[in-house]
Amino acid sequence: MSETLSEALVLTILQHAEEFPWRMQDIGLMSLRLDDRREYRLHIWDPGCYIAEPPIHDHPYDFTSTIIAGELTNTRYEEDSAGDEYVRFRYSPGAEDERRSDSVRLSSTATVFTEGNQYCQLAQELHASWQQPGTVTAIRCSWVEAPELTICVRDEGSWPSAQGRDATGEEIKSFTAKALEWF
Repeated sequence: MSETLSEALVLTILQHAEEFPWRMQDIGLMSLRLDDRREYRLHIWDPGCYIAEPPIHDHPYDFTSTIIAGELTNTRYEEDSAGDEYVRFRYSPGAEDERRSDSVRLSSTATVFTEGNQYCQLAQELHASWQQPGTVTAIRCSWVEAPELTICVRDEGSWPSAQGRDATGEEIKSFTAKALEWF
């Protein structure tokens, strides 16, 4: 699919957003699955809906993210004895309440992406991302066998759940209004 067609398709989805089953995550992310295999998703970001720092995390899939509209900073983290200290939680997929924790030191490298840019992220790579309000991304997931997942935060009390829920009508209106400002 060409970039022009992608933007046209996304614009049509956003203009009729209330007709789709959007999901919310409490990290300022509203998402829409675009296929039954859970391979393609559309994301709309509003970091104003999440009051803490975005969590450093990995995924149960490799992915490629394309910035359709807006701007995103993706920061990758690696273990580094001279890095900043974090609380690291590890858990089995689907059992995030049965997590264990330790501490880890991480260093980071940040990259800014804008409309039309694309980046790839491997499942086991730790990262966090910061988005301008209304940023729209399309991701393609390639699911992998992930026996455990990781989240790293500054303090033990700031555990963000990875579980999604249905978006409310007000959330759909608010997120899509911010996204449409980029078009």
